[in-house]
Amino acid sequence: MAVMIHVLTTRRHAYTIGDFLAGPGAPLAGQVRSVPYDEALRAPQVPLAGDVWIFADYDRLGSDDTLLASQLWRRLSEGGCRLLNHPSRSLRRYELLRTLHEEGENLFDVYRVVDLREPARYPVFLRRLDSHVGPASKLLPDRPALRRAIEGAREAGWPMDALAIVEFCETKDASGLYRKFGVMRIGDAVFPLQALTDRQWIVKHASDCIWDEATIGYERHYFERFPHREMVMRVFERARIQYGRVDFAVKDGRMQVWEINTNPTIYGNAAKLAVRAECAARAMTDVAKGLAALAGPPAA
Repeated sequence: MAVMIHVLTTRRHAYTIGDFLAGPGAPLAGQVRSVPYDEALRAPQVPLAGDVWIFADYDRLGSDDTLLASQLWRRLSEGGCRLLNHPSRSLRRYELLRTLHEEGENLFDVYRVVDLREPARYPVFLRRLDSHVGPASKLLPDRPALRRAIEGAREAGWPMDALAIVEFCETKDASGLYRKFGVMRIGDAVFPLQALTDRQWIVKHASDCIWDEATIGYERHYFERFPHREMVMRVFERARIQYGRVDFAVKDGRMQVWEINTNPTIYGNAAKLAVRAECAARAMTDVAKGLAALAGPPAA
C-alpha cells in the first residue's frame, strides 16, 4: 500500500497546501491530503505504519486542541507513523524569537504585552502571535506611542495574551533596500522559496515587492548559491520544526529571524507573478520533491 502524507491544518487555512495540490502539485494529489484539525482531533484516526503526518499550523491551536493534538501524535507514533512538528514541543513564534535573542542570534528582543516588560529600546511595533498577517501597528517611537497602540488594540477587542511587542531591527542595505528571504524545510530538505526586495520595512507579499531586472536577477542568484543553508537548518533544528518556512533578513552577515510559519502559502504568489516564473517553478519543483521524499525512509 502506498504511503500517504496527511497535512494537518486549521480548516480556514487549508488553502496553503490545497492550492499547491490543485496546481503544480497535482501529481501528488493522490498521495498527499489536507486534513482539518477539527476533524482529525475529534474522529478516530487509524494509524497506518509508514504514513506521514505533518502537524502544520499548530500555533493557531488553542490550549485544549494542542493537548488533543499531542495525544493524537502519541497514538500515531505508537502506530508506526512518521511525524513532523510536535504540536507542543516545537517552538511557537514568541518562544523562538526569545530563544534566538537570548542565545545571541537575533539582535532584537520581543515581549508579551501581558508580561508588562518594558522594551529595552525603541522603535517597536505590535505583532499578533496567533496570525501571520504582518505587523499590527506602525513603528512606535517611544513608550507613550506604545501605550496608545496597546490601548487601541484593547478597545478593538484584540486578545492581549496574543499580542507581542517587537523591537525594530534595521536591515536596510546600503542602497536603501530591504530584503526578506523565505526558506522552506520539508523533512530533511531545505530550499529557497523566495528572496523579496522592497523599499519599505514591511516586506510581506511578493506581489507588492519590487520586480525589475536587478531584483529578478538577485533572486535567481540567491536560489543558485543559497548561502544560508546550514544556518537555516540550525534554526529549524533549534525550533524542533521539520516542516515550515523561515522568514528572515540579514544584518551585517547575520540572519535575523522574523518567524517560522508552519503552514506557509506555497503557490499563491507564484501563481500571480509571471515575472519570477523561473524561480517560482524551481521552488514548486523543490516542494514536490520534498513531499515525495517524505514517503521514503528518512535520511541517515
